[in-house]
Amino acid sequence: MVINWEAVAAIAGLLGAIGVIVTLIYLSAQIKQNNKQLRGEATTAVYEYQRMLVEMLTTNTELYKIALRGNEDLNSLNAWEKQQFTLWCLYETGMWEMCYKLYKQGALDEALYYGKVKYWLQLHSSPGRRDWWNIHTAMLSDEFYKEISAELEAIPVKKLRESNPIFDSSVHDNDT
Repeated sequence: MVINWEAVAAIAGLLGAIGVIVTLIYLSAQIKQNNKQLRGEATTAVYEYQRMLVEMLTTNTELYKIALRGNEDLNSLNAWEKQQFTLWCLYETGMWEMCYKLYKQGALDEALYYGKVKYWLQLHSSPGRRDWWNIHTAMLSDEFYKEISAELEAIPVKKLRESNPIFDSSVHDNDT
């Protein structure tokens, strides 16, 4: 019996090509699954960060009052309150920057990201927050700061309570 080595080589080549195709299909499926998992983890991180922010304000009435007043008018705060407000803004804006970076990497859902951006742009259009944004840039990446600043320039400065009554600091004016 004569073995046709050319036929054997052709069959081996065909089987090798099929193996490569199957491997590529498998890797593609694994990458898609990994991307879904990363997006899920990013979404969870965003909501956990948001939950912590809300919890901080609801458990610390003084910080909440400072945040409300600072958003309205940064100069209405004394030196200590300005420090607290600055740290609060850095913490809160850190969430925005985290979302920005996750979105740019494709790890955060577009609808979730732009839903949060709508809120943050509204927040940063308040007079005090806008003043803060224009002063405190050291802890923000240049790319993030420049892109968001360009978006903020297109939005008029207005009191947050006008567009969202939950941010009305005057409800605390009569607190004892």
